[in-house]
Amino acid sequence: MDEIPAFSPQDPEGKPKKASIRDNQDGTYTVSYVPDMTGRYTILIKYGGDEIPYSPYRIRAVPTGDASKCTVTVSIGGHGLGPGLGPTIQLGEQTLITVDAKAAGKGKVTCSVCTPDGSEVDVDVVENPDGTFDIFYTAPQPGKYVICVRFGGEHIPNSPFQVMATDRPLLGVNGLDMAGLRPFDLVIPFTIKKGEITGEVRMPSGKVATPDITDNKDGTVTVRFAPSEAGLHEMDIRCDSIHIPGSPLQFYVDYVNSGHVTAYGPGLTHGTVNRPATFTVNTKDAGEGGLSLAVEGPSKAEISCQDNGDGTCSVSYLPVLPGDYGIVVKYNDKHIAGSPFTARITGDDSLRQSHLKVGASAEIPLDFGDIGDLSQLSATVTAPSGRREPCTLKRLRDGHLGISFVPQEVGEHLVHVTRGGQPLPRSPLSVTISQAELGDASRVLLRGPGLSEGTTFQPAQFTIDTRQAGYGGLSLSIEGPSKVDITTEELEDGTCRVSYCPTEPGNYIISVKFGEQHVPGSPFSVKVTGEGRVRESITRRRRAPPEASVGTPCDLSLKMPELSISDVTAQVAGPSGQPVAAQVVPGAGGTVGVRFVPQETGAHRVSVKDRGQHVPGSPFQFTVGPLGEGGAHKVRAGGPGLERAEAGTPAEFSIWTREAGAGGLSIAVEGPSKAEIAFEDHKDGSCGVSYVVQEPGDYEVSVKFNDEHIPERGDRAEF
Repeated sequence: MDEIPAFSPQDPEGKPKKASIRDNQDGTYTVSYVPDMTGRYTILIKYGGDEIPYSPYRIRAVPTGDASKCTVTVSIGGHGLGPGLGPTIQLGEQTLITVDAKAAGKGKVTCSVCTPDGSEVDVDVVENPDGTFDIFYTAPQPGKYVICVRFGGEHIPNSPFQVMATDRPLLGVNGLDMAGLRPFDLVIPFTIKKGEITGEVRMPSGKVATPDITDNKDGTVTVRFAPSEAGLHEMDIRCDSIHIPGSPLQFYVDYVNSGHVTAYGPGLTHGTVNRPATFTVNTKDAGEGGLSLAVEGPSKAEISCQDNGDGTCSVSYLPVLPGDYGIVVKYNDKHIAGSPFTARITGDDSLRQSHLKVGASAEIPLDFGDIGDLSQLSATVTAPSGRREPCTLKRLRDGHLGISFVPQEVGEHLVHVTRGGQPLPRSPLSVTISQAELGDASRVLLRGPGLSEGTTFQPAQFTIDTRQAGYGGLSLSIEGPSKVDITTEELEDGTCRVSYCPTEPGNYIISVKFGEQHVPGSPFSVKVTGEGRVRESITRRRRAPPEASVGTPCDLSLKMPELSISDVTAQVAGPSGQPVAAQVVPGAGGTVGVRFVPQETGAHRVSVKDRGQHVPGSPFQFTVGPLGEGGAHKVRAGGPGLERAEAGTPAEFSIWTREAGAGGLSIAVEGPSKAEIAFEDHKDGSCGVSYVVQEPGDYEVSVKFNDEHIPERGDRAEF
């Protein structure tokens, strides 16, 4: 009896594919398999246990149709019928996903469903005569499932999906006792400086609710939400329409008395680096079994677990790097409901963030002939979906007219070009965007030592290669103990070199996104060694100045080495707007003074100019009579030492505290070397400051009054 050849197809991820073999009874065999993703497949063929010549064969699967035109409807155990995949499904009940591919062209729908432990569920895909496909699967265990739905080898919109399987009823309303659901209560570190803080919760059914958010006035906010559904929820918290650190976050709602093992607490959703994140595991009424815990994320996190003796245990872990952490809770080697949980860990106040965004646009030539002055033209692009947006007209390197835009869709785009609101002849023109031209973060390549290590005060570098990734926006952020200046340089080979210079040792996180998606390997953890920045500060007590009187000479002193008294002019206006005669006079110790005799009480405006330009801090306020309310906002500072200096040479500037009243004045200089700071009180509500540093670099000079930064705080001086 002849042996049958063995065929072993593998997909681009190395996973085996099912293949059917038919004996043609003539010494040949027909093998068929369905590629479910684009990329290179490997076909291993053996006969008699040995590979045949030229095996393994490598075949590239190319996409067919347009996956972006597919839409999804879902019916989960009779519940939740509607567009999009709901985040919660019923355990043990057949789930139906219907994909409408009528507008997608030629192609097939394929689907894979991955369980919480990484195995795959059996999936049936049925093609219907009306151009739709029905996908059937059943979740065998509770937890989070990942569902990949492809058409013609490409992901359909929003794929891969995540759903949560639970054995509790899915509906939280219409007769179900709401008291059984566990309330959500979380304290998040965030200081509301200005603006309104708002929140939005998306429930498993797709409904939207508003949480209760309270400003605790201590640098934290409390978020409370009374759930009406069990399952996975997602919450946005914004201040002035911008996500606060850690938002959006996910949390799982279960029943207080479920009879199963449950987990709850802030450490399952949110946390801060270098501070313990805590949560509670409840094993009451769950029967005998073993509890296992694991935390996976950007850093190793030591876990401690304390048995409370009442069927619960308190768990804490210590993350030392920001990012998303997965918290795995298993009982008898099975994930509990909600596991693995996702906790978003943010940086604390000691971490500084630096951002950079670079756009990668498609440049497409247009054939409009001679169109003259580009400044008179405007253009828009209409995508296949009908979405219309402006684009940039430009002269390309070959001199032809072209447009620049970031494509979001595959297919025919119409370019409308107008002059004075009137379309040009031949407008609109058609341009076609292929799948390969759309941005794909998975095809971005990063390399270089700056992704893993660095030294303080020395540039760290790496390169980003987006040449095979299509068009899209590239965003880069670096978070760590110091803020860094990020620079980019486009190289001749089309790649981009990124340089940054950390000034403090410690761990840094580099996040690189392309088209809002993390590139492979991102976020990267970088260990920076070396000496850090040195901070030197002094504090002086400022007394309230004597009250100025009408008819008595008043003096305002300025110490600015670059001023020449012959170039300085002064103008004083009283509270009523009437001008007051003023003199510029030389003062002691190289100061320049402005002297005037007020004729009325109230705030006077003193303008001091050097060769027609206001000196730093000008115009000054000078109050005659009672000063009124003081504070840091009334302090002014100015002088060359706040902008530039030379190593080894005193850098000088002046501070005017007269209008601020009595209080503590603090001056700090931070940079690559220690600063020697000198202070001179002019006894008239002003003072002079000089400092000397020995190493070149960027220095930060900060001035505080009563522990509050004065206006224009955090000045930087370059050496």
